[in-house]
Amino acid sequence: MNIMQSEKVAVPASELTGLDSQVSSHFGHCPAFVVSTIEDGKIVDVETIENSSHRSCAEPVMLLADRGVKVLLATGMGGRPYMISQQVGISVMKAVGSTVREVIDNYLKGNGTLFGDESLCGGGKQH
Repeated sequence: MNIMQSEKVAVPASELTGLDSQVSSHFGHCPAFVVSTIEDGKIVDVETIENSSHRSCAEPVMLLADRGVKVLLATGMGGRPYMISQQVGISVMKAVGSTVREVIDNYLKGNGTLFGDESLCGGGKQH
């Protein structure tokens, strides 16, 4: 019996153009998240989800958790959403690349590291 490995991976995006979107460095305030389903090392489905109104730091994290996301590839994020991600079982890794497609390809090649304290932003609109 062949068991397929499947996971959902999200990337904050500056546009609503799926894999061709530029990566947004503003995790909580990005216009959208591109959620890709990966099976056996290949992208098999892509969904672009508009980001919500961001009334709290938990809101964008819960939006992804509700979609079954297990890995978030980001360039930076604040401490509170990072902690919430950890609590709901989402691993946060450094995004490598400028488009969503590049970031996911690099992730699939094993390029990227887990977030640490040095990757966290101090808050405000700069992340």
